[in-house]
Amino acid sequence: MPTNTSAEELYTTVENLTDVERTIGFLGPRGMTLAAGEVVTVPGDLVASLGVQANMGQRRKFDALERTLKSGRVRINSRPAPILFDSVDERPKSLAVVNGALGTVDPAYAEDDSESFAAV
Repeated sequence: MPTNTSAEELYTTVENLTDVERTIGFLGPRGMTLAAGEVVTVPGDLVASLGVQANMGQRRKFDALERTLKSGRVRINSRPAPILFDSVDERPKSLAVVNGALGTVDPAYAEDDSESFAAV
């Protein structure tokens, strides 16, 4: 199996929707400064990782994420899809939407020569 990973499967994509440069404290270990309209990717699932921190009593960054999303200053354009294990064919599957239909695909790091979409 090739190890051809893609940003969609490993990163969260965040966009600054304002027309001014903003420093966003919950991005990265020390925050990131985004230009107006800038789009950045951060490793992993941002919402899940900040949620874990919040459950461990460190709510500051999660609360900041929630406030910023509600205010419309930033938008999460994409998050990693859940990876599920299919015990029948013993392969990982990733959720996907193709032409409005929900289904599963082989994750890019697990793809072989047969890329197929299976509707749910």
